[in-house]
Amino acid sequence: MVNINSNFKNLKYIHLHQVLIKLRPLEQYYDNSTLENKLETQSDVQKVCEGFCKALKRDLSLEEVTSLYSAAIMLLLVSDPEIQNRRLELLNDCLNYSDTLKPTMIDYITRELIENFKYASSLADSNTEYDYMLYFLWAMPHIITASETGKMISLGLLRSFIAELANQTPIVMHIYRNISEIWQMVKTINLDTILDEWSIHKIYVLIKSFSLSLSTAALNTKNSALKQAGYRGFELPHAEIENEISQWFKTLRNKLKDKHTADGTKSILMLVRFIDYNIISFLAEGSSEVASETGNEAPLKRISF
Repeated sequence: MVNINSNFKNLKYIHLHQVLIKLRPLEQYYDNSTLENKLETQSDVQKVCEGFCKALKRDLSLEEVTSLYSAAIMLLLVSDPEIQNRRLELLNDCLNYSDTLKPTMIDYITRELIENFKYASSLADSNTEYDYMLYFLWAMPHIITASETGKMISLGLLRSFIAELANQTPIVMHIYRNISEIWQMVKTINLDTILDEWSIHKIYVLIKSFSLSLSTAALNTKNSALKQAGYRGFELPHAEIENEISQWFKTLRNKLKDKHTADGTKSILMLVRFIDYNIISFLAEGSSEVASETGNEAPLKRISF
């Protein structure tokens, strides 16, 4: 059985090493000799983390903070389970270092993150154009819940993923706008193309990205701080558009179910269930009441993989 969310495991210490070398704004905050010997163990990485923790006690530029975001997310991705809590603490500290909610800042941060993660995914022996999205999607629940800054960065990233998957014109400003705009990008993707040409991983990226956008923005009661910062679009679209979205994903779900019936691929069945519980049922519930905070899953109402 294919592990749909496993591609992030392609990120290795050697790739982290190459990315850190690329993050020039951070080079003063750790011992360069460590990188000259390369990063081979968690102990080596811990020394780098300690330097970043000290950096967070200083006055940092936007370029330095943005580089820390990239480093902290990648450090979480390569961490062993027993030290993930420490890596999460570093990520939370980075995302709570300062208020970077201005649209121009979110745009800059999102562009830099995408560039750094595309570079990281390109270092793997075998990679696809969407592997960097899988890296982010694994860490996204942690980024979303870390801070309001993390939430807006995540929404900007998710919007950019969908735009790239839909082959849309390059985004001018990498910031979240509203679900209706994201839906307009999704609906341009031909369903037969998805079924005949896309891999299971790529389909997963699409439905996971849309689902996270939906639950984080339109179905989240805790976006008051973002509204106060001037952002809008934190609600479901009107009933007609909502019905369009539901019907499109129901059609995709049914076609995937037919495909599962034909070849018995369990990962396809997981996609079917994911659409059922994380998009279609969310839309149905959202019409009458707001769903729970992203990351706090309601029993039997949501699944993840």
